[in-house]
Amino acid sequence: MATMKTHEDLGRRMRLAAAGIAAVVGLACPVASSVAADAKNPESITIGTILPLTGATAQNGENSLRGIQLAVEEINAAGGIKSMGGAKLKLTVADATSNPAKAASAAINFLSKDDKPLAMVGAYASGLTETIARVTERARIPLLSTSFADTLTQQGYKFFFQLPAAASKMGTAQFRYASEVAKANGSPLSNVAIVYANNAYGASQAESLKKQAEQSGTKVVLFEGYSPEITDANPIVAKIQASKADAVFSIAYVTDGVLLMRALKSAGSTVPMFGGTGGYVTPDFLKVLGPAVNGVFSVTTSNPDGYGAIGEAYQKKYGQFMPQEAHDNAAAVYVIAQALEEHPTTDPAALAQAIHQGKFTRGAAGSMPGGVVEFNEAGVNVHAAPLMVQWQDSKLVGVWPADLVKGKPQWPAAGK
Repeated sequence: MATMKTHEDLGRRMRLAAAGIAAVVGLACPVASSVAADAKNPESITIGTILPLTGATAQNGENSLRGIQLAVEEINAAGGIKSMGGAKLKLTVADATSNPAKAASAAINFLSKDDKPLAMVGAYASGLTETIARVTERARIPLLSTSFADTLTQQGYKFFFQLPAAASKMGTAQFRYASEVAKANGSPLSNVAIVYANNAYGASQAESLKKQAEQSGTKVVLFEGYSPEITDANPIVAKIQASKADAVFSIAYVTDGVLLMRALKSAGSTVPMFGGTGGYVTPDFLKVLGPAVNGVFSVTTSNPDGYGAIGEAYQKKYGQFMPQEAHDNAAAVYVIAQALEEHPTTDPAALAQAIHQGKFTRGAAGSMPGGVVEFNEAGVNVHAAPLMVQWQDSKLVGVWPADLVKGKPQWPAAGK
């Protein structure tokens, strides 16, 4: 009887969730279709963002929001969308929390409001984005994202756009670049440990990383997933040390990445660390760990040495360097602004079409790899390419590959 009741409750919850999404579709679709095609000069254009502003990934969400806000400020200060009479971008914000189940509800509530966004940016973590993208797709509102998961662009979505390289490419590059750096410095990798946050982002990137290592003939002596909300990394570090790995590959957010590094340092480990972006390329990683960050490598999505004017503006405004998630989310806003400048519209479907067809080089979009953002039919940025950075003298320096960066790797990586 208890099992039957559990199944009935589950069925009831699923029906209620489906009804909620259907309600959003019913609200959003008529709005999109009823907007007059010639309404080209509104006073403002609403851009929405849903980010994890509470919970385990809140700091990454806050960094992302800062980049989005800065891009909106810069675009408005430069005259807004000139082709639409100088219409200013208006940002509305919602908290996705760090919980995928709650993220869908947040998206439904967000899109049920009167001031619906013409486009959206979010939601940093792939697990959150996966649930939100289902809602925005049904509502036919463009969602531009810096989330990595490969599955996001494998759903046949027409309104989803992924700016960075997918997790599989990030994982492949994380190992390949690390292997090339190690070999170039006379320390080829033989045995490696892979530890990762066990969610959509971490698992996808870790599987690709493992596959690349095995194909190269390198032995994966530890492959360990863990909850992104861990409070103690010592058990993981004990397994790393027992594995006798000559390099550690980690895919983590800020909190778990810091816990892992602290535990490794406390255990006296000098094994080179190769991060998988996330927490390893944030100001908070440096703030908490201090000089202990030096020597740590990480794969990332854009070159911190090449952010230019917007990187300088971020440093001036917030008193710290511009992290990857802030830059790439700012790039998403610039994509939207350029698309509107070149194809003025207040119709989300028309905007999505313009984004699919355009090549975007303005502002932060121009400091993504290749200097351009361009999407294929699946919403993949065809110019996205990973690169590797290293903490040197408490600064992130692009070190690999040579054609994408300015710096050089320091080796040995540990104890610098």
